Amino acid sequence: MSRLVLGINSAHPDAAAVLVSEKGILAAICEERINRKKHCAGFPTQAIAEVLRIAGASVTDLTDIAIARDSKANVARKAMFMLRHPRSGMGLAQWSFGVHKKLAGAHELVAEATGVAPERIKADFHRVEHHVAHAASSFFCSDFERAVAVTTDGVGDFCSGLIARCEGSTINVLAKNYWPHSFGVFYTAVTNFLGFNKYGEEYKVMGMAAYGQPTFLEPMRRLVRYAPGAGMRLALPYYNHHYTVHTHTQTEEGEITVKPMWSERLRDLLGEPRERKAPYEQKHKDMAASLQRCFEEVYMAYVDDATRRTGLRDAVMAGGCALNGVGNGRLMMEHHLDRVYVHPAAGDDGTASGAALYALHAILGVPRSGKMNHAYLGTGWTDEQIEQDARASGLPCRKLDRAALLETASAALSQGKVIGWFQGREEWGPRALGNRSILCHPGWPDMKAILNARVKNRETFRPFAPAIKLERLSDCYEGSHEVPFMNIVYKTRPEWRQRLSATNHDDNTGRVQTVSREQNALYYDLIDAFERRTGVPVLLNTSFNENEPIVHTPAQAIGCFGRTRMDCLGIGSFWFEKPQGLKEEQL
Repeated sequence: MSRLVLGINSAHPDAAAVLVSEKGILAAICEERINRKKHCAGFPTQAIAEVLRIAGASVTDLTDIAIARDSKANVARKAMFMLRHPRSGMGLAQWSFGVHKKLAGAHELVAEATGVAPERIKADFHRVEHHVAHAASSFFCSDFERAVAVTTDGVGDFCSGLIARCEGSTINVLAKNYWPHSFGVFYTAVTNFLGFNKYGEEYKVMGMAAYGQPTFLEPMRRLVRYAPGAGMRLALPYYNHHYTVHTHTQTEEGEITVKPMWSERLRDLLGEPRERKAPYEQKHKDMAASLQRCFEEVYMAYVDDATRRTGLRDAVMAGGCALNGVGNGRLMMEHHLDRVYVHPAAGDDGTASGAALYALHAILGVPRSGKMNHAYLGTGWTDEQIEQDARASGLPCRKLDRAALLETASAALSQGKVIGWFQGREEWGPRALGNRSILCHPGWPDMKAILNARVKNRETFRPFAPAIKLERLSDCYEGSHEVPFMNIVYKTRPEWRQRLSATNHDDNTGRVQTVSREQNALYYDLIDAFERRTGVPVLLNTSFNENEPIVHTPAQAIGCFGRTRMDCLGIGSFWFEKPQGLKEEQL
């Protein structure tokens, strides 16, 4: 019997849906891409409908539904927490009961999302524990026959991380880390203290860390440690997350707000916290550098313990902390691991794919389908659909064949122009990987400042990423392990730092994406055409958005192009270019 499995992440930030069969992942998308609400945590109604549409399937074709949440997981640990923290523990239990009660009617929710009667859905229902789903998302997408799985994040199903031995179609959990001890809470609490109080802003602090010195390292070490056998341990008096019912709240519209996770004791340790709109002082940059250094120390101790437990040096990683590319870079460059596979949607959105893949392979026994080496699993648009939005925009454009599109785009890039690039199916996960990207010359004078002023309007300390032809990786960077999902940071070689000035961060690093023709032929050929013109096998790549989720539709892409000061837009076969000679304020 063939299987068609719908995977869901719901009632957790980054709600998402994934459709999986014996052939692998057919479609995957995060709800925020469609409803335009960042990190949306509601039920992924529109994402479910979209993955079915992409695959040409009906909800009645589903054989299985898997949700990345298990109310029965870690019950004993939950009970112990309630005894120690009766007020917050009871509140958390009531909240959790409400969530699980709602998800118990998943058939009805899926039926509502797809407009069919619930009784028509005959799919079997599977609950997969949050961190098992994280581990499954990476292991079953890798080509490793056996590997150690290492996951860590804030929390999910009362667990904040696990170590597992993975082999064939099995995931054997060896150790877990339990709430309230959480590596993700450590990073988020200090992120909050530094004035970044919106959900998912930890990456900003990682970027700011390059501008500081670890002068607060000793105080940071007092906040967290890793103890083999016990796991991640927080110095709980410095935190307050375990005294609140929930660290995040969700509005009726599905948007996420974050409660401060630090206690007044942290003020005694680090001084006054920064207010969100206050200037960035050197001490804030030093705190960020100290936070990142402490994170790396504990992260490496965690991974080293995992490899000792299993004797395996190939690793699969997921969970929000696995998005820390600087830490991942040290793991590889300092030879803590031989090979690593980090899922492109390593955060909670990726648990939708992990739940589906775990159900398919570990529960149902369907053989694995091989490595997932690209993340282009979302919505795509035809030229006919794009042309409708192009005409509706009223902006001048022309249609080009493939060769002309590549030559026109590479010429514009070589002249220092800022280009929107909207091609093929959109990426799965938080990174733009060349299909929903803004592209620039990585060595053009002041390109980083130009891009920020014209389009991104973001903090100056945040880096832009380099996309490089896979075979040229070791020529430009001190690394050789492929990085198709932009989740490892490498050192830039000295002779390339000036030529890659717009992507070379203040600590001489780059969050690299390697590109092969097999993964993305059009994107690879564009980088290749740019190299023929400039001698540089790299493009600056950043997400196609302006303080919003990455653009999802052609109309959104054309709208973003029109209201910002991008120079050009390549969308499908269509090429938009703003007229030369217009005054700056007109653009």
